[in-house]
Amino acid sequence: MSSVNSFERYAKKEIVGQERAIAFLSLAVERVGRVRLFDGVEGAIALAGPPACGKNFAAVIVGRYLQRETLILHMGEYAYADDIERLVGKHGVLERWINEHPNGVVVFEEIEKADHSIQRAIAAIVSDGAPDDQRRYRQALFLFTFTLGDPSWYERSFVDAFYDNPLLRQGKFYEDISKVAAPDEVGNMVALFDAELLNVLSEGDLTLFYLLDLKALWSITERIMNRTVAQLNSVSLTEIEIRDPKEVALALLLGFSPYLNAKRIAHKLPALLTDRLSLQCQRAGKCIIALSPKARRWLSGFFDLSFDLKYFIKFERHFELTWKTREGKRETTLLIDALKEIEPQRPEQRSAYADRLSIRASHIGFGDVAGQIRVKKELRSIIKVLQNEKGLKHFRITLPKGLLLYGPEGVGKTMLVKAFAKEAGLPYIYLRSVDLFDEVLIQEVYSRARIAAPVIVVLEGVDTKGVIEGNYTHIPTGTLCDMIDRAPAEPDNYIFTIATARDLQEVPEDLTHPGRIDQSVEVPELDREARRFFAEKILEKPHEEGIDIDRITRYMSGMNGYELERIAKEAALDALRAGKEKLSEEIVIDRINTIKYGHKLEKKRFKNFEEDLKKSAWHEAAHAVASLRLLPDVEIEQVTVIPRSEALGLVSYMEDAIETNMSKEEIEANIAVLLAGRLATIKKFGKEKGLETGAYNDLQEASLYAYSAVAQFGMDEELFNLHVEILLQNVSHTLFKETIESRVRAWIDKGTKRAEEIVETEWKTIERIAKKLLKEEVIEGDQLKKLVLG
Repeated sequence: MSSVNSFERYAKKEIVGQERAIAFLSLAVERVGRVRLFDGVEGAIALAGPPACGKNFAAVIVGRYLQRETLILHMGEYAYADDIERLVGKHGVLERWINEHPNGVVVFEEIEKADHSIQRAIAAIVSDGAPDDQRRYRQALFLFTFTLGDPSWYERSFVDAFYDNPLLRQGKFYEDISKVAAPDEVGNMVALFDAELLNVLSEGDLTLFYLLDLKALWSITERIMNRTVAQLNSVSLTEIEIRDPKEVALALLLGFSPYLNAKRIAHKLPALLTDRLSLQCQRAGKCIIALSPKARRWLSGFFDLSFDLKYFIKFERHFELTWKTREGKRETTLLIDALKEIEPQRPEQRSAYADRLSIRASHIGFGDVAGQIRVKKELRSIIKVLQNEKGLKHFRITLPKGLLLYGPEGVGKTMLVKAFAKEAGLPYIYLRSVDLFDEVLIQEVYSRARIAAPVIVVLEGVDTKGVIEGNYTHIPTGTLCDMIDRAPAEPDNYIFTIATARDLQEVPEDLTHPGRIDQSVEVPELDREARRFFAEKILEKPHEEGIDIDRITRYMSGMNGYELERIAKEAALDALRAGKEKLSEEIVIDRINTIKYGHKLEKKRFKNFEEDLKKSAWHEAAHAVASLRLLPDVEIEQVTVIPRSEALGLVSYMEDAIETNMSKEEIEANIAVLLAGRLATIKKFGKEKGLETGAYNDLQEASLYAYSAVAQFGMDEELFNLHVEILLQNVSHTLFKETIESRVRAWIDKGTKRAEEIVETEWKTIERIAKKLLKEEVIEGDQLKKLVLG
């Protein structure tokens, strides 16, 4: 028997770029015939790796080296239970062949494609032999190959870690791949491997193969090219010579981009060379293949060979070779004249997910995103961490794996994600909220991301809910969490997941565990700077001189990005309908109010328009005056009695100025302001006419303020520091019931009394404001201040 070194030398002549795999495989080959691990067969070896990495060829090389007959079984042909008789039945392919070649090598290519019943039958043969004769396979060597769909299992770091401690890693590896599943014909997820087969394989030898890098493929291309030329020279009268074979091989390899793999090159390159030589060198005594000086210069400055295959796949780079023929008296020269990068001709989408798997590049940076200064500052600091390899090593920590951006709809979360990608210099893969319910798609996306790493995976709307098996529920997180957990986190090879959500409380907790999407940044409502950006966009259209951009910006408060984007186009349409060639300030302001509060209502829709208008004027005037007196820090945007679909009149506030953390005094003031409108209407028009439904929203808000103060905020003197509502929900729904009712009534009574005092004290001012509203319809905040405060 040859030594292990002999096998290594033999295999390395045929297999390129898999030195550690060959060295490890040598140990198993050396044991064949010396040590028996199974009762049924002489030996069983598993070879696993990515597509076209050389694992199937390595299995054939083992048989060739041992000088044994080899049977190659493509297990995709045995994908159904009915195929079991055809394979291992009395007259099956395997049985007949083993009877003729009892010490042969059987290669089960892509064993994961076989039906589970067939996998179990083969596992039984390995461990115990054939059912009718346990000795029949005793001299046979079984080799199993399977393809690893998840790139995390054939990245160099993973494979190197495996070979550093194979005893420790092999069991964990088989445990992990036992969970790999794929959809069957009806869409049910089914494990790829039968448990009994994995148990048997785990007792034997496992060899893992790398994804071949560009240098290995270059060597393979050169080897195939030289072998093809040698074969042609042996059967042709025309002598073929290749000048600068290494550079020519590189050019030929680039011609196969972006889909570079050894199998494709091995199958296509001999035919490509043979066809070209046959067509253009038929009559020549000698044919030379060479590079033009231009092509040689282009290749010399092409790229650093440290780039791996991801360089091509990630950016779908595609290079085309241009050939020229130079005829001589006795020889013909085939010149690779030029290489140029072209847009790849994309085949029809073979995958239902092809559009979701596309890798994109962002063209917007933080400078293109309006406002959100604090958010952009935080995001820049995260980018610094991702790019600080030295600092990470110093603190002995790995890269963070994810970030959550949360905030209301339309505040720019998606734009910020794209800007983050550009500023970080990373491409991204984008999934919409509906995509997050598809676990097969999630697996494909993260597999694709591993090939493209470093890369960002964007998950939009992780707080989305949907119907799963009849239940309204969160997105499924099992597969997603598994993918994030297994995502690489090395500085030059990582997947960074950015999720967005509207409601932080609705984000599944599993996703935000430490080591997953454990960083978060809140994206608040658009600030004044952001609104001004949109105001400037509006004024890029033809407009009258003297438009007050600050006024327009003020009126935009509280609007989200989607609403702000509508203003320019809709205001322009309003101008066209009015027969104007330029936007006026009034048209723009009216369009903003229409988007915020609804369309203006026509007078004819009101039974008593003039009377309703007067009631609205006194009602809104009282709100405004009470607000200025009791809540002076809350800036009023406008007071209006223009009836709209959302309100018959209103006092609108600058959203920037509204406080979210309110004191007891502020809550009491808000209740009084809300009740002042009805009280002023009653004072002016009497109880019979003034007590009307226009105060519906005011009463709703005032009641909610009072209840919250009593039952939630612990502000009431009789229920001080008690969160009563949580007790009602978790202890007893009758707890403090009468007390709550009494205290809410007390808060409303106190607010009513305070509102009455303001209305009485400020009645002359309220009347003056009401009359001005009847005359002008709108009073702006600054003007209102002067009228009330002087």
